[in-house]
Parts: sequence; C-alpha cells; structure tokens
Amino acid sequence: MNSQDADKSYEIFSSELFGQQKVKLFEIQHIIFDFGGVLAERSFILKNLLDNIENDLGIKIPRNEDVYYRKIKRQLSSGRITSREFLELIIDKYYYPFQKVNGALPAKKVNIDYYLELWFQMHIKLTKLSKDMRKIIKRFHNAGYTVNLMSNVYDLYAKSYEIRGFYNLFDNVFLSNEIGVIKPDIDKYKYVLNKLSAKPKECIFIDDKIQNLVPARTLGMIVVNFKSFKKFTEQLDCLGFNEVSKRFRKEINQKYQEYRMKKKQYKRSRKAYKKSRRAFLNKKGKSEKELKEFKQKQEEYHKLKLEFQKIKEIKKHELIAKCELD
Repeated sequence: MNSQDADKSYEIFSSELFGQQKVKLFEIQHIIFDFGGVLAERSFILKNLLDNIENDLGIKIPRNEDVYYRKIKRQLSSGRITSREFLELIIDKYYYPFQKVNGALPAKKVNIDYYLELWFQMHIKLTKLSKDMRKIIKRFHNAGYTVNLMSNVYDLYAKSYEIRGFYNLFDNVFLSNEIGVIKPDIDKYKYVLNKLSAKPKECIFIDDKIQNLVPARTLGMIVVNFKSFKKFTEQLDCLGFNEVSKRFRKEINQKYQEYRMKKKQYKRSRKAYKKSRRAFLNKKGKSEKELKEFKQKQEEYHKLKLEFQKIKEIKKHELIAKCELD
C-alpha cells in the first residue's frame, strides 16, 4: 500500500477508531499540541528543497518509497543526525555515484552550505503560526491549564521556531530531535507524561495524524484529530470546552468540590442512618425521645440524599462530556 492509499484508509477509519471519549472536565490539567498541520499549515518544505536539488544537479532522489531515505529521515527527526548530515548523506547516496557513472571524476563538490541556508530560509518564509490557534493557546494558558508542544521536528526547524519566539507560547516544549524519540513511538508519550508528572486522563492531545493519536489514546489521553480551525472549535464544544476562561475553569472546580463535599456528607449520613435504624428496630419499648431522634436522622439522611442526587446530576451534565469526534 502506498502512502496515499494509507492516508485514505486512516481517513475512512478515523471516525470510528476512538469511539466515545468520556471527558471529566475537572480532571483536565494539560493541553498538548502538535505543531505542523495543527498550529501551522503543512508546507512540504523538505519536498520542495529536494525538488530544487534534483533540478540543480540533474539527479533523482527517491522519497518515502525508498528504505534508505526513510531511515535517514527518521534519524533526522530523532536528532541522531543533523540537517547538515542529512543533506550530506543525500548527496553521498544519490549524487556522487551518479557523477562517477557519468564519468565526472573527481565528482563535482556540492555546496552543502548553500542548500542548508536555502532550506532554513524556505522554512522561515513558508511556516506561519495560525493567528486563530495562537489565540486558543493563550486562552487555555490564561485559564490556568499548562499548554505544551510535542512535535516531531528537525534541528533546523527547531532553530527557526526558536528564533521567531514560537516556543514562548508554551509552558513546556518536547521536541523529537532533543528527546531522541519520534511519534508515534509510545515511549515519547510516556516521556512527556513523566516530565509533566501527569496522568493520561489529565491530558488532551491534539494532532492532525491519526497514527500519532493512537498511542496517546491507548495510554488514556483524550485525543483530538485536528482537521481545520472551524472543525477544532466544534470539537472543543463537543468536549465541553464551549468556553475557555479562568472563570469557566473556576466554576468547574467549584462545582466538583461541592459534589465531593455533598457526596461525603451523604455517605456519612447514610452510615449514621443505617446504624440508627438497626438499633431502633432491634430495640423494644421505644420512647418518644428515641422515636424523635430516629426520625431526625431519617429526615437528615433523605435531605442529604436529595442534595447529593441533585449535585450528581449537575456533575453528569455539566462536568462530564461524552463525545465522539469525527
């Protein structure tokens, strides 16, 4: 199956893959974003660069269909080789042998610095952070959530993002070239959870690729398959985040604390009532005072039971969202 067919199969399957996700709003602490395809449109910079090299040098560079190319690209993403080393390997593999076959000995030396700078400038020019997504990030941050970036990135791209101050938007930045592990390797997700001291159920992860969401969901994170900003706002509504503000989060926490308090009071009252009921029923010759005390405990129990049932319904409808995200 080629990559295009694979993308189609993921698209068909995405609406049913994760099923219904139960989001306990009072548990969510961390929002984790991917970068390319979520915060910025994918611009296929590496493809364009290699197209330029092919045209300049008159060669053919295999792409994802080639085992060697896929291998060094993974090494680039995981930081095992630099962008410079990646270009050197490309030239060594696909250009110099071509020169020898065509009788150019010694082989014409390629100016790696030129293509490295071209690559960097293309990234600066073509990668633009979405203004709408920037606002979303700030809203989550202002509401008190930790906002994090988890991205597969090359060292050259990481430098480009840093120069333009993109990382200043986030509380934590987890880059594949620094960690040494790339998505969808589950170890990367475990690494991030460990660094955040977070439980999976406390995290929402947003990525545009289904294969990157699968490990996160397997661990227990809430996952969102990003397709467009308009769709993303609908997905947030479905997850219960129809408003992202400090007031919204405060109300959620207050309602949840009230629920916990009422639950504790109800359980304590139920235990006392059951104990009192057993004692009352087993005793012969009950006095008026004992009957009155028993009725008071009974009334208190039923009152707290009704209060708990009421707050339980609030928790069910206002603090928990059940959502299937297409």
